[in-house]
This record gives sequence, structure tokens and C-alpha cells, in this order.
Amino acid sequence: MTMKAKASTVLVLLVLASALMALMVRGDVAGICANDPELAPLAESNPQVAQCCQQFDTLFANIDAVLQQGVTALVPVMGCTVLPPVELSQGCYQDLLAAGANCYYETNMMVQFFNDTGLLGTALDAKESGNLTEATGALPTEDAFKQQAIDYIPTAQKNLEALTGNPDINPLCCQSIKKLVADKCACEEKPMTFVNSRLEKVGLDLANYMDLAKTVVSKMNCDGADQLEVYPNCVA
Repeated sequence: MTMKAKASTVLVLLVLASALMALMVRGDVAGICANDPELAPLAESNPQVAQCCQQFDTLFANIDAVLQQGVTALVPVMGCTVLPPVELSQGCYQDLLAAGANCYYETNMMVQFFNDTGLLGTALDAKESGNLTEATGALPTEDAFKQQAIDYIPTAQKNLEALTGNPDINPLCCQSIKKLVADKCACEEKPMTFVNSRLEKVGLDLANYMDLAKTVVSKMNCDGADQLEVYPNCVA
């Protein structure tokens, strides 16, 4: 099963995706934290975490609005990444904010990819129906997904050029990707353990998609992801 890769630009998308996958595993539409054994007690004892849970619930309750707004819709929940149990470092949080601003159009192209290929719809169908086996059976294999992503690059470049006048990742975005990689934000143990533990429930290993992330970014004329590593496979 497959439904993650490609970005490396904004860690919050990984957190959002893992949260959505957690909902899919449970078939629970009502709340992201209510039945999560790690998040539920944190939400009870920490008002900030409880507020983030409500924000995630609101986000997922109106996914069409998220698709229309793109990365702008994620701004209210970006601060949640520094709270338990994710606990992204302040340095990487600032890198994340910069990437969100500098990679605005590029990130929206990624969201559009998941929407155009039907992958997002399949995931949402699983969440609504609770039938994870049937829904994930409709997803492409890992190799097929990777090929879809590569094949979509010309479309992404065409759409990006229509918006910005340039088919490639813009220099500021590329620099932001490079900063996230240099600061080893995908190597931070707590946030990546949170992400990986959720993705593992649906058979996903993020490490299997690092080469794809590097390829996609490189083909859009940015070398920012060339040294990308992800926990636990990081060199000190």
C-alpha cells in the first residue's frame, strides 16, 4: 500500500497524513485523539494538545476546504508539531514555517498530485467507510505509486509554470528544503517516531520513499534533497 513520499519540504504534511492514516485504521470519523492510546491521555492533561486535537478534527471534517486552500489550511495546526508527542525542535519548527511560506505553490502541487491521481479520494473513502482492506486494495503497489509520481512531474511543472512562470522549484523553496535536510529535521527521533508508528499501521515504511523524494526534487531542478535522511537511518 502506498500513500506517502515526495515532499520532504514540510514535515507537518507527514504528521497530517499519519493522523489521517490513524483514522483509517480505526475507521473512526469522530475524533483524531479520542481513541488514540497515546494522544487521548495527553489531550486530557494538556489543554494545548486538546486544542490541537480539535483543530485536526475540524480539518478532516472539511477536507474539501483543505484541498481548495492548499497549504494555507495547514497553518493553524503547524504549531501543534512542537507539542507532545511530536515535539519537533524549535529550530526545525522555524525551518518548517519558512518552507511552508517559500514552498507554497510547490506544496500545493503535491496536494494536487494526490487529488488528481485519486489517492486522496481512496484514503478518504477508507476513513468514511471504515473498510480499510477494501480501500487500500485499490491503492497502487509501491512501485506503481513511485512511477505515478515520476510520470506526474511534467504535469506538476506545467501547472507550476502557469502559476509562477517557472516550471521548477523556486530558489527560495529549494534553499528551504536544503535547510530542513541540513538541520536533519527528518532525523529527529520523537516527531519521526510519531509519524512512523502511524504509517506502520497501514504497512508503510517512509524510508522506502526517500529515493523518490530525492528524484522528484532533483527532476524539478533543485538539489536540496540530495542528502535527505530519515530516522532511524541517519548518519550522525
